[in-house]
Parts: sequence; C-alpha cells; structure tokens
Amino acid sequence: MIDFLLILVIILLLIFALWISSCFFGAPFQPSSNKAMKEMLKLAKIKRGRLELARTRRRFRVADLGSGNGKIIIEFAKRGIEAHGFEINPLLVLLSQRRIKSLRLQKRAFIHWKNFMKADLSKFNIITSFQISYIMPGLENKLKKELKKGAKIISNTWKFPNWKPKRTIGHVYLYKK
Repeated sequence: MIDFLLILVIILLLIFALWISSCFFGAPFQPSSNKAMKEMLKLAKIKRGRLELARTRRRFRVADLGSGNGKIIIEFAKRGIEAHGFEINPLLVLLSQRRIKSLRLQKRAFIHWKNFMKADLSKFNIITSFQISYIMPGLENKLKKELKKGAKIISNTWKFPNWKPKRTIGHVYLYKK
C-alpha cells in the first residue's frame, strides 16, 4: 500500500511539475490527437522510408515546432525521415528524448531545447506545427524569410493569417512556400 501511495505521489508531482513549467517555459502542453497526426503525415506524403516525390537526391528533414512529447517527431523517424523537434519546456524535452532512446530512434529523431523562433529553419523541407493563434503571424513571417521554395508547412488547427492552404484535411492545413 505504501509503494502504491509513493508512486501516486510521484506521478502527481510530475504532472504538477509539467503544468508549472509550462507557466515559465511557453504555452501549456496539448498533444496532437492521433487523428490529426495521421492527417499531418498524409499531407506530408510520407511513405515508409522515403518521401513521395523524393526522386531527387535532396536530403529531407522535418522540424516540429513546439514538439511537446515528441509524438510527431517519432512518427516521422519511424518512417525513415530525419526529424527535429524544437521544444522550450525542459521537462518535455527530457520526456521526448527518453521516448526516442527507448525506441532506438536516436539516429533519426532529435529534440532541441530551444525556442523555435530563435532557431534557423532554413535546412528543413517540412515544418509541422500545433501552435496558438497569436503565434501564427510572427511564425508566418519567419517561415517566409527562412524556408526555401517548395517547402511544406503543415499546421494542426491554426491557420496562417495571409497564406491560403493548398490542401485541408479536417483541421490540418498544408501550405507550400
């Protein structure tokens, strides 16, 4: 009984720590649903081990902005794509890195403890994002400046103010630069 109570207290303390850390390190964590994640992968046109249209020898890289628990990064990495997550919450970074290591995806999945607005995104071909409305105008400007022509931007739930989506599935939007 004491072991059960100790485990329960530890779990509650971890939940509290995640909640408190979000107050100091960015927006509260809300993971993408499995349905939205599948829609994001579909819009990226991912096939196991390669990207559709990867006839050229270009190296494809994905960046997930505000990567949370690493769920999106892990799914891209499982499909053989180099995937980088940018997360400002150190507890979520540690959680993501632990999940990546347990799945043995360290050669393809990377989580960076960094504010994505300060990161250089120019080397990425696909950007995924699940942000909030007030972030979208600044993020749109950043992506316009940094991404190369042909890059795909996939946004869960939130639209960019000045870009028209090329395709929509549910509440997931595909944009191309």
